[in-house]
Amino acid sequence: MATWRRDGRLTGSQRLLCAGLAGAFSLSLTAPLELATVLAQVGMARGHSQGLWATGRRVWLAEGPRALWKGNGVACLRLFPCSMVQLAAYRKFVVLFMDDLGHISQWSSIVAGSLAGMVSMIVTYPTDLIKTRLIVQNMLEPSYRGLSHAFSTIYHQEGFLALYRGVSLTVLGKVELDTPS
Repeated sequence: MATWRRDGRLTGSQRLLCAGLAGAFSLSLTAPLELATVLAQVGMARGHSQGLWATGRRVWLAEGPRALWKGNGVACLRLFPCSMVQLAAYRKFVVLFMDDLGHISQWSSIVAGSLAGMVSMIVTYPTDLIKTRLIVQNMLEPSYRGLSHAFSTIYHQEGFLALYRGVSLTVLGKVELDTPS
């Protein structure tokens, strides 16, 4: 059993800012890896060597070095609302699962974290979809000029539900990743 205690060294906004900056830094460092992963998932590397370095080199040569960070700005912008929603949802779920003495079991804490992750994923999923679309487009002949253009184009051409295409599989993946084996 664990007890919920508030850490008073940082304010809530300071904690959120630190988490957001650390997340944006780590996302930026790993953006080329994310790019290679997404390109492998959507089959853009078919017919070529599918190694990480080969994919990165091919993108660099075809579209320039900036292309290795396609979609990173959207991913960083998504991080703050995703973190806020996840933190708020986690706190609500913890309170929901707490006993009368303010204790929560480890299993309940894990379930609260999984549910909070699912809620934040659903709320911020359109930005994840847009990030993926920005990654797979060719920077030399882009389909979208940025986040807002991608959002409005997808919404007007494909409808609101297109912004949530694949969300169920992503949420199931989130549950699978957050659930202990």
